[in-house]
Amino acid sequence: MTLTESRDVSARLAALLAERIEDVIDLWEELGEAGPTFGSPVAGRAEERRERYLRPLARVLVGALSGSADHAAIYLDERRRYASAELDASGCAAEFGRRLPGELGRLAGLVADRLPVDLALEPLEQLHRGLTEHRDPSARVLFIGDCLFVETRALLVAREPATPVDVRHIFFSTRQQLAEVNSAIVNEVVAYRPDVVGLSLFTFEGVPPFTAAWRAAAAPWGAPGATRSVAGLVELVRETIENIRSVSDATIVVHAPGGVPVGRWRRRLGALPEHSWGQRRLLRALRAGVRDVVAHTTNTILLDEGPVVAAAGGARRIGGPLFDPADVPAGYFHTTRLGARIAEEYAGVLDDHRLLARAKVLLVDLDNTLWAGVMGEGAVVHDRELQRLLLRLKQAGVLLVALSKNDPQTIRWDELELAPEDFVLHQINWVPKPDNVSQAVAALDLAASAFVLLDDNPVERALVTEQVPGVRAMDPAAPVTRRALERWFELPSTTQTAEARRRTEMYREAAERRSALSQTHDYATMMRSLRLRYDVRPAGPQDRDRVLELVQRTNQFNTTTQRRSAAEVDDLLADERYGVHVATLGDRFGDLGVVALAVFARERRELDAVIMSCRAMGFGLEIALVSRVLAAEGPGPVTATFVPTERNAPAADLFARAGFREVGAHRWELSVDADRPVVPEWFGRPSGVGGR
Repeated sequence: MTLTESRDVSARLAALLAERIEDVIDLWEELGEAGPTFGSPVAGRAEERRERYLRPLARVLVGALSGSADHAAIYLDERRRYASAELDASGCAAEFGRRLPGELGRLAGLVADRLPVDLALEPLEQLHRGLTEHRDPSARVLFIGDCLFVETRALLVAREPATPVDVRHIFFSTRQQLAEVNSAIVNEVVAYRPDVVGLSLFTFEGVPPFTAAWRAAAAPWGAPGATRSVAGLVELVRETIENIRSVSDATIVVHAPGGVPVGRWRRRLGALPEHSWGQRRLLRALRAGVRDVVAHTTNTILLDEGPVVAAAGGARRIGGPLFDPADVPAGYFHTTRLGARIAEEYAGVLDDHRLLARAKVLLVDLDNTLWAGVMGEGAVVHDRELQRLLLRLKQAGVLLVALSKNDPQTIRWDELELAPEDFVLHQINWVPKPDNVSQAVAALDLAASAFVLLDDNPVERALVTEQVPGVRAMDPAAPVTRRALERWFELPSTTQTAEARRRTEMYREAAERRSALSQTHDYATMMRSLRLRYDVRPAGPQDRDRVLELVQRTNQFNTTTQRRSAAEVDDLLADERYGVHVATLGDRFGDLGVVALAVFARERRELDAVIMSCRAMGFGLEIALVSRVLAAEGPGPVTATFVPTERNAPAADLFARAGFREVGAHRWELSVDADRPVVPEWFGRPSGVGGR
């Protein structure tokens, strides 16, 4: 069956089921536990269940079969309403896979007099694959808010079919105590470990203090008191962010209110303003307060609902139902237009997160990217805003690589906001760009997935992404590109540490180092030629940000890959039961600063973690670090654990090389009488290298 024929059959099935809505509802009621309600008493009494859940559900089923993506999204989400909360995503898919064949066969049987059952089954099975098929998600999102996020979740998941998203929702209402919600937030963030958190405290019902202030602001005499509550409401946003930050460093999308919903009378009387004077004043103050919190909090993104509401025609319109009530009557679910627009905003955030959250290098084309025109042919018009943005990214730790088919002598650097030294590598030549990118990947010793290409030429973008798998590409002319680059500052792959600001210099030195090593062949001689120097010392307060960065970013040389939040790192550094040791490294090319750390659990005498930046791999520093840590922590047996992952193979033989004996699955032991590891001969005496 062709795609057109399939759509025709689906539309015909939709029309037939629309004529037999009562039969569909009767069938679902008859199925009981095997039907949409799973037999749950929460679905309500028979009449309520029928009119407020099953009838709207049948109508969105018809809309979905008619080809409406929004109807399909809400239908699939509502089918999960009564599924067991104890099932994870794969378990839920398996349960639907067991239940649905019988139901779909009977639905097809309802129209068997007008449409063969095998033809009717095809569109039904196609639609319900959204319930029976499970794929690993590309991102995990945790929503914290009221019913706005119910519809946002449904529509967001439907907008991401090629890149599945797993979404959880902490729902609160005006009837809940804030202490209960805050406790639930912390527990869920710890258990779920989301990539992105959405936080909306002032939409629809909102938190109780906001709801009270909003109602008070509607009355002329209540406006002053409502405005006085702004400081407390803004502080509530700040406290909630701090609660999340205490256990997670996920990017947080913070909503500023847009004034939805409009009060009942103002919604009906179009001649009245959408909001009272007091409510408008409250909204302005709250937006300003939330903007200030986001501006002074790292790794947060502002989602101002005000412009979203205005662009959609105002709060009356966007707060109204997404579906015509004559099509889908109001029931347990009452999807608004706002949810659809907010889902689009989050789809953009997730696109940027997938593209840049783990990126470390931006490959930058020059002609018609950093400026309009070809510099080798004469005058050009510089995109100074983009150049300044790239400079800020470089200062936040992003590595820039100049990648251009050009004569390097024609580049007039004195015209740019960027200097030659702002680029870790210059790949400016006539070599095919895929070859230049492969050379950059090798020179910087990073995975191809850490590279993103910024190039105006669609052919070059296609060649690079096809020939160097893992590299992604961006079109500098696309509006979403500038948005993504601005958001990069709020994603995990950028930081504001001293090491981040020096990252370009350090990676350039590393590339020179690899070039120097390629000139000799004897390993010890190669190492001695670098004039390596190192130091190992207890971590101090000045090392906190770098320790956090190593713990959160290092994947390859990491014996456990256990991620610790900022709060957990603070506790670790303050806990005398643990020794946290940092190692610095330098050579004849320059200082790399703090590049490794080891955590020693003193009470159980265990190397809890050994972590080293990839730029320090290959010099034997890990053995020097373990040797110095064992000496500092005193005599006695020592144990260690190596937890293998897909990416930490470089650390797999560390303990064997350090003289430990494997005593169980991934468990290692260095007995009291065993030889201790020896610092490699090519290291000079320890010295204060790269101290901060």
